[in-house]
Amino acid sequence: MNISPDQLKALTISEGWSNFGIIPIDQLQVALNKHEGVFEKWIEKSYHAEMEYLKRMQGDRFHPKNKLPDIKSVIVLLATYSSNGERMGDELGTDGLRIGDELGTDGLRIESDASGLVARYARGRDYHKVLKKRLIRLSKWLKEQDEGVETYLSVDSGPTVDRVLAETAGLGFFGKNSLIIDPRKGSYFFIASLMVNRALPVTPKTRLPNCGDCRKCISACPTDAIVAPGVIDARRCISYLTIENKGGIPVEFRSKLGNRLFGCDICQEVCPFNEGRAHHQKVMIGPLKEESGIGSRLNLKEILSIKTDEQFLEKFAGTPLMRAKRRGLIRNACVVAGNSGDVSLIPYLQNVVEREGDEMLKEHARWGIEVLKKR
Repeated sequence: MNISPDQLKALTISEGWSNFGIIPIDQLQVALNKHEGVFEKWIEKSYHAEMEYLKRMQGDRFHPKNKLPDIKSVIVLLATYSSNGERMGDELGTDGLRIGDELGTDGLRIESDASGLVARYARGRDYHKVLKKRLIRLSKWLKEQDEGVETYLSVDSGPTVDRVLAETAGLGFFGKNSLIIDPRKGSYFFIASLMVNRALPVTPKTRLPNCGDCRKCISACPTDAIVAPGVIDARRCISYLTIENKGGIPVEFRSKLGNRLFGCDICQEVCPFNEGRAHHQKVMIGPLKEESGIGSRLNLKEILSIKTDEQFLEKFAGTPLMRAKRRGLIRNACVVAGNSGDVSLIPYLQNVVEREGDEMLKEHARWGIEVLKKR
């Protein structure tokens, strides 16, 4: 297929991608075979928590030919996300979204600015949809160059091991926090991929560093979720507990959530490769900007006042918070409210106890009330 790297570079830049790499399937399969063994040991230790879908997709995740039998190359793309979010240490403040004197859906007046922090990746629109549209356009362009081209695209939710693809393409190295780190740009980016049934020109790779003796991410994790360099026990991870977890948050971890309402950035915030980048990186893709989504913080009183799934949908449709659903977000808000020290949240938590038929939510609200009353 007669496509030059310069052509692809110009196209990806115009579409908002921050970097890309191309790898042949033979090279990729060697890397996937190695990581499949690591993955199996991870599963054996139950580090995947309740994410059973990871086990179900194992065959496809490590064997791309199951998705595109005549695959020859993979284009791996990065999309930077960033924000004007808080630096490490500021996230426990209460300078979040102020609702003023609006009335919540429970009729209680919302006056304080007690808020919960949203992970940086989730502050804009749903990245799955944003990046999938760009992959579709790239796929269409390739097919215009060669009508025999077939592709398979994936944005995180697909059955591919995106981080292995990015590492193999030379776009970064595995950090001790298990994330891919670009030594020049840090780790605040999404990974997407496009499998192609044509041999494309392989992009050159540069020699990459590693974390060396640095253990900042391991030491900073409040729940000790990084159980070994590069190994995460999801059962202890704040991101898992507040997003993928469908049950209650274990009592032993609740106070450690601090004000993290949805996801967690701590292991990235302390990484030397990310120093200063969350504040100064250009956001390459408009819909991923804070201004296009929900922003960095959400008012706890407003969240605790959401009574129905319809109200939740109206407020958060098209954002990553849909992943937690109303039930998960209210659960998280009960915990963050308890950690806030703001006793004005007690009536809102009491409303959850009285309103909800879900015993899990009631228990979390009671916990928040009990903690606040001890202040």
